[in-house]
Amino acid sequence: MLTIRMNEAAASALQPLTPADPPSAVPVVSQGLRDKFAQGFTYNEGALVFAEHVSQRAAPASPAAAIAKMGWQDLTGYECNVNAIHLEDYALIHVATLDGGQPQIRYEDQIVLLRLGLVVADDVSGLVQALPEPVPVRCIVNANDTAATFRFHQIRSGEDWADLELDRYQADMMVVIDRHP
Repeated sequence: MLTIRMNEAAASALQPLTPADPPSAVPVVSQGLRDKFAQGFTYNEGALVFAEHVSQRAAPASPAAAIAKMGWQDLTGYECNVNAIHLEDYALIHVATLDGGQPQIRYEDQIVLLRLGLVVADDVSGLVQALPEPVPVRCIVNANDTAATFRFHQIRSGEDWADLELDRYQADMMVVIDRHP
């Protein structure tokens, strides 16, 4: 089962593409993301994470100790942190730097990044569902004038990373996709 939610800002931005739209409006998954996905997923201390992340860390003594040591309340927060992808790092867009070093992304490029996040969500949730023991996952995509991020986590009772009242995110275009086996 697939459920897609989005705030008004995302719904307004994600109008259907037309033949008049430039080719740059259609996101393409970069080789870097394809390489990340090709490594697959693994479980680290009970959390589902991209396999590339586990090889970079030594295994802590217990899941609870590992999560607490990293400052996360629960596995959902940990997964969202470890599985975060800054989409602007994988797209052919221009990110300007304002005085003071703050990044600035044009509105049109935010939409491209939001669409890229939806493609990534489809790829990631499909890969998770193809695991020998698929689990329900939530993919969270947000884009604003400084960054665009994709995150995912297993859906667990009592653990929510994002406020599902998405219109509360007034500075962001937010899309949340839940996929159950």
